[in-house]
Amino acid sequence: MNSLKRRIDRILSEGEGKQLAWLAGIALALFLVLALLGGLWALGWTEVLNLYLDPGGFPLEARKGSQGALNIFSIVISFGGVLVLNALTVSAFSNVFDNISEKYRRGERRYKLRDHVLILGGGQHLVDMLLALRDGSDFDGKDIVVMTSADVETLRGEVETALGDPRFSSRIIWYRGERDNREQLESACAAAASIIYVIGEDGERVHDSVSVAALDYLRDICAGEGPALPCYVTLDMHTSLDVLSYLPKDTSSRLQVELLNTNDYLAEQILVGSPFLPVPGAGETLHIVIAGMTSIARSIATVAAQICHFPADPALPRKTVISFVGDNIREEADIFIANHRNLFELSHYSFIVPGTPVEDHAPDKAFGDFLDIEWRFIDSHTSSPFVRDMLLDLAGDPSKKLAVLFCYDSDDANISASLHLPVEVYEAGIPVAVYQRSRDEILRKAAICGQFNSVTVFGEALEGTDALFLNRSLRGKRVNYLYALQYNDPKPASEDEAWNGLSHAHKLSSIASAASIPMKLRAFGLDPTRESVASLSPEALESLSEVEHRRWMVSALLMGYRAMPLPGRSDRSRFKELKNEKFIHLDIAPYEELDRHEAGKDTTIVTNIPYILS
Repeated sequence: MNSLKRRIDRILSEGEGKQLAWLAGIALALFLVLALLGGLWALGWTEVLNLYLDPGGFPLEARKGSQGALNIFSIVISFGGVLVLNALTVSAFSNVFDNISEKYRRGERRYKLRDHVLILGGGQHLVDMLLALRDGSDFDGKDIVVMTSADVETLRGEVETALGDPRFSSRIIWYRGERDNREQLESACAAAASIIYVIGEDGERVHDSVSVAALDYLRDICAGEGPALPCYVTLDMHTSLDVLSYLPKDTSSRLQVELLNTNDYLAEQILVGSPFLPVPGAGETLHIVIAGMTSIARSIATVAAQICHFPADPALPRKTVISFVGDNIREEADIFIANHRNLFELSHYSFIVPGTPVEDHAPDKAFGDFLDIEWRFIDSHTSSPFVRDMLLDLAGDPSKKLAVLFCYDSDDANISASLHLPVEVYEAGIPVAVYQRSRDEILRKAAICGQFNSVTVFGEALEGTDALFLNRSLRGKRVNYLYALQYNDPKPASEDEAWNGLSHAHKLSSIASAASIPMKLRAFGLDPTRESVASLSPEALESLSEVEHRRWMVSALLMGYRAMPLPGRSDRSRFKELKNEKFIHLDIAPYEELDRHEAGKDTTIVTNIPYILS
C-alpha cells in the first residue's frame, strides 16, 4: 500500500504530459469496465458514455425489471464520471499549470532555440553583458539564454532590478544548470547558438577547471562542419591562460574560442579604454605605483608593462617604473617573478624595505640590457612615512609622471587609502584609480569635492565599455590580418579566416598589440587618421616602429617565450625549431639587431593604426 501511495504521489507531482496521460488512461479504463458491466442491465455503451460524461443525465424514472440494481449502477457510473472527469481533471490541470509555473521559476523548463545568445554563468559581468546585448544592434530580437548554477529566482530578481527594463527582460530565458554537464549544454541548444559566453559564477573555488570542462564539452557538441561559432571564455588565473594558450588548435570543431583573463579585462578598461595614465615627455619617466599585490594588481602591472612604451631616450633607457607597495610583499613578489621568470631575467628590479639597503637585480649579462621597464617591490603600506614621502617626491618632480592605483581585495580598504593620500598628491592632479567590486557611491560623492577630482573607479562596480569583448577581439583580428596579408601564403580571404586559424597565444599577442595603440597615439601626438600617420617623418616612423617592437618583446616574454643569449641570436637557421619546440624567440633582442624584414612587421602595424581602430 505504501509503495502504491508513493507511486501515486510521484505521478501527481510530476505533472505536465505524464500526469495527463495517466489521467486519460484511468478515465478510459474505467469507462471500458463500466461499459462491459452495463450489458448486465441492457445499457448500451452510448448510454453508459452519456451518464459517464454528464452525470446530470441520471434517469429519474426507474426502468422495469431490476430497478434498484439499475439505479445503483447508474449512480456508480455518474459518480465515476464526477470523480474522474471533473474532480481529478480539474486537479490534474491545476497541477500541470502549477508545475509548469514552478519549473519556469526554477529555470527547469527547456525550449528549442536557434540563433540565440548563450551565457553560461551568472557572475558579476552578467548585467553589463546584458546591457550591451540590449544596446547592440547586432543582437536585436535575439533570444538570450542565461544558464546558471545559482538560484534562478534570486538571480533573475537581482538582474531584472539592475536592468530596469521589463521589455528587454522578457527576452531573457533563464536555465538552472551546470555548465560542465554535457546534457545541460545540449538542452540549452548550444550547437544552435549564434555566440557563447562562458563566464562562470562568482566565488567559485574551481572556476577555471569548470570552465575548461565546459569548453571541452562545447567543442564536442559543436564538432563537424558549419559556420564558425564564437565562444568567449573568461579565466581567473593567468596560469590557466598560459597552459591553454599553447595547446594545439582544435580543427575538429567549428567553435572559435577566445580566452581572456577576467582581471586583465578589468585592467584594460582603465589603462587602455581611458586616458588615465599620463604620458612622459622627453627627459621624463612614468611611475606607476600599485597598492597591493592581489590578482587585480598583478593584472594592472602586466597590462601596463605591455602598453607603456615611449620614444627612445638615451639618457633614460627605462622610461617606465612599475612599483608594487604592500606589507610583507616578498613572498608574493617572488611568486610573481617566478611566474614571469623570462621577463625578469631581462629586467631591472629591486626589493625595497624601509631602513635597509636596497636589493637590486640587473639583467643577465648573457642577454644584454634592452628592456625599457623597471620594477620595484616595496615592503610597506601607503600610509607609512616612507611611501608618503616617496609619493610626495614623485608628485613634486616635474620630470616624473605619477599614477597611483589601489588594488587591495577590500573595497573599504581601497576607499580609505585612496582618500587619505598626502594632500599635495591631489593638488598636483595626480591620477588615482580605485578598484571596487560592488558599488562606487562613496567615491562618486568624493569626486564632487574639488580635492578628489582626479580619483576614478575601475573594476566590477563600473559598467564595462566593451562588456561583450567584441571591440577587443575585432582590433586584434585586424592586427593579425595585416600580418597574414603580408606574410602568409596563401593569403586569407577575410579577417575571420585569418583569425580562426590562430592559436590562442597568437590571438592574445595580436590583441595586446591593438591595446597599445591608444598610448602610442598619445605619446606621438597622433590622431587615428591616415593623414596623421602619413605625416610622420621617417625618423618618427622608425621610432614608432621601435616602440612597437619593445612592446612586442614584453608581451612575448609574458606569454612564456625566452630570449636567446647574445652570441646565438645572429644564427637564424634554427628560428622555427627554437620558437616552436623550445619557446626561444630570436627576435627578443634590441631593435637595432633586427633585420629589415622583421622590423618591417612593426612598421606594418603602426602605419595601419587607422585601419585597426576604425
